[in-house]
Amino acid sequence: AACLFRPIVSFSSGALLGRGQPPGLLGAMARSNARAAVSCLLAALLQPCAVVAQVRVMSPDSLKRKFSNTMGRIEGSTATFGAPFYGDRVLGALVYGESQLNHLHCAVEDYTVPKLDEFATNSNSEKTRLIQIFLVRRGKCSFTTKVKVAYDKGAHAVIIVDREDSELTTADMKNIIVADDGFGDKIHIPSILVAKSEGKKLIEAAKSGQVIVELAWDLPTDHVVITDLWMSSASQESLRFLKEFSPKRRVLNEVMIFQPHYAVFGMDGSNPQIYNELCSDESGQFCAEDPDGAGPITGRDVLAEDVRQLCIHMVHKVLRSTEASKKAGKPGVEYAAKYWDYIEQLQDSCPLAVSNPQDQFGFGLECSTRLMKKVGIDVPRVEDCVRVNYTSYLKAEREHAAWSPRALRINGWRYSGILDADLVMRAICSGFVTRPTECADLMKPRDPFVPYFEPKPEGVTFLQMLMWLLGVCLVLFGCMLLYKRYLKKEMRTTLREEVMLEVQAQMGEYQKMMGSS
Repeated sequence: AACLFRPIVSFSSGALLGRGQPPGLLGAMARSNARAAVSCLLAALLQPCAVVAQVRVMSPDSLKRKFSNTMGRIEGSTATFGAPFYGDRVLGALVYGESQLNHLHCAVEDYTVPKLDEFATNSNSEKTRLIQIFLVRRGKCSFTTKVKVAYDKGAHAVIIVDREDSELTTADMKNIIVADDGFGDKIHIPSILVAKSEGKKLIEAAKSGQVIVELAWDLPTDHVVITDLWMSSASQESLRFLKEFSPKRRVLNEVMIFQPHYAVFGMDGSNPQIYNELCSDESGQFCAEDPDGAGPITGRDVLAEDVRQLCIHMVHKVLRSTEASKKAGKPGVEYAAKYWDYIEQLQDSCPLAVSNPQDQFGFGLECSTRLMKKVGIDVPRVEDCVRVNYTSYLKAEREHAAWSPRALRINGWRYSGILDADLVMRAICSGFVTRPTECADLMKPRDPFVPYFEPKPEGVTFLQMLMWLLGVCLVLFGCMLLYKRYLKKEMRTTLREEVMLEVQAQMGEYQKMMGSS
């Protein structure tokens, strides 16, 4: 079934677009993004409905009855940052602390959370450990700030309740993108935005007693999972992800189809100051982001690498009939082994930052050709593909833009969460009708009580400072011991020399006395 046409809305408190860009670029990008958004939304008509995060009320029964029309389920929008529990169903207790300083849960001192029972007992008297799911209200600060504060106070997951003056309903949540404000890389627990009407019921119930809910992130399933990734060929984040993901891709080569896409946009060609460093020519039809600002690499270089990678994938992909493809009713599963060999080494072999702009080992055609030969890619075929398909490939990428320059879609569903190889693999494995053995080999049990990544402390901790001081003291103590030994040795040598001199002087006097007698 196709989705009804609805606008996709992105919420974020961090407005980073256009920072440091040349005059007129922001307006041109906005016009380009508007055209891309129209194409994206029209394409969305043919896409299956996106599955959103689900909060299922398990107890108390009085609260379950308030959601009887949805079987106790509440749908929300997952934040683009953090690490959802893909493939798992996690039980947790809702925790709510009233805002005391009117900061709306934007500061650690703004609210306190009650101490709840850590375990739940089922009908068979078995105890299940519950994660702590904090309820916070939206407003006054970014989503990432609220989630970071909740994490610092002990949350394993966060449910953000929409503002009181919001007109968004649960049906609207699937079209909302809870965006990162630029600091989401420090958030490693999942968070969900829910409509104010459902959130209000959850808050009222959490105030009066223990509320147990189940968190789940269900994807559309198939026997073969189709994954689409939008990126820039010069994006360090994307290249790092692909390098880490490539070993997992090789394992999933018989059950997964991967299609790379690239962020291409058009601009106003009347202003050379704008298109000169970003576009393929003066028409401004095809442009890409400048990865190094005032550095030697331009958007034209990025576009050339985009098409080159598309051709590598096209030339070397092999269609193979597998058991999974037969069940899915597909002719086969495509896999381009040479593409992954190339993309796995590109970031290290052809870095963006080089001391000499003409360095053949830097990002560009010379280094790319050298790397293609190294990994066994058919270079003449790739060059022919680029020459024939350069314009058509860029046009296709521009007309099929995603909702973000860095985007991932699994079985037609918009992926949310940090772009981490292991987390994406878990999401992909959640998209199978029956989980294949390849996923069982790759996936390790995830502990919901442990953050997906422990955040790295900023600066120097007290323990580190103490260890440094201890190390310095040990080094000084060792130096003092060595200096003491050196002084003893010098004193012995000096005393020996003085004694010998005295003996020689006495012997000289004795000889004089013998001579005179």
